[in-house]
Amino acid sequence: MLSHLNALTFVNWGFDTFGITAQDRLSNHAPFNFDLSVFDIFVAVKAGAAISLVPEGLAVYPMELSSFIQDQRITVWYSVPMVLTLLQSRGKLEERDLSALRLVLFAGEVFPTKHLRALMQKLPHPRYANLYGPTETNVCAFYEVEPLSPEQSAPIPIGKACGNTALVAIDAEGRKVTGPGKEGLLYARGSIVMQGYYGRPKESAACFIRNPFAVGRVENLYCTGDWVTLDEKGNYLFVGRKDHMIKTRGYRVELGEIEAVMVAHPVVDEAVALAIPDEAIGNAIHAIVTLTNSSSLDAIELKRHCAVKLPPYMVPEEIEFRGALPRTGTGKIDRQQLQRETVARGT
Repeated sequence: MLSHLNALTFVNWGFDTFGITAQDRLSNHAPFNFDLSVFDIFVAVKAGAAISLVPEGLAVYPMELSSFIQDQRITVWYSVPMVLTLLQSRGKLEERDLSALRLVLFAGEVFPTKHLRALMQKLPHPRYANLYGPTETNVCAFYEVEPLSPEQSAPIPIGKACGNTALVAIDAEGRKVTGPGKEGLLYARGSIVMQGYYGRPKESAACFIRNPFAVGRVENLYCTGDWVTLDEKGNYLFVGRKDHMIKTRGYRVELGEIEAVMVAHPVVDEAVALAIPDEAIGNAIHAIVTLTNSSSLDAIELKRHCAVKLPPYMVPEEIEFRGALPRTGTGKIDRQQLQRETVARGT
């Protein structure tokens, strides 16, 4: 249950942070029942700005989409990273006049650093910001992207807490994470956090804990389910989903770390690592990969690439190449479908 206060807290923060004015034209790419649309619609309404509704299905046609952004004179774009990746690789941005575009926001999934760098090289004039948060908080953290050097491959930070929001990471021993090198589950509090799940009291109770650091007062924290750490500047870094942590050969493994290493290969476009139950080792790691246009790469070569940056137990046992990955209705990779297909083939 997201209250008016929850939504208004986010809307006011977005309006102030990004300086939205009546002269802006915001894109609306997300369906109205998807939380990204709260920014598009209500921040625009607050500012008296215009909204351009992106036609359904246009996101998979990057050349048409870049023409749409140009013709509509969009100033603020907000979408999942996949759409921006397609724009930079296949949208012929160099042939478009996108001088009106001043702000590019992305959220919903990890934006591979190499794809973001390529986009920023083609469109160097806008501000770029990574917005982070589960639906239960809409957005609770953000990071304004600094220039990316050619050699930088580390993931983009999720940043620091939004206004009227507090974040805290708590490690497995119940201690607050206060510096680099330690990992913890990320919790949020503030007027941006939902009230609970309608008609599901057990689930609501399970996602909140009493704040152990609030001395002398009763205060709840919402568990995002994401493991994070801190960098030297105090920005939170996404480590992985609680439900993406697996055990293989007795080691704890974060599937997202494997995916990041594979995507760092010059010709890998997207990568998904799946945990397939295995009686001998607990879970076998199965990777599904797409390549950039007209590129060639075999499984042995990609495993060698992984072995340079990962310990042996994190190198995928199997690597499968596909022309494209299935998507959910919001444009994210459909991991559940890939998991079902892979498990079904192995039975």
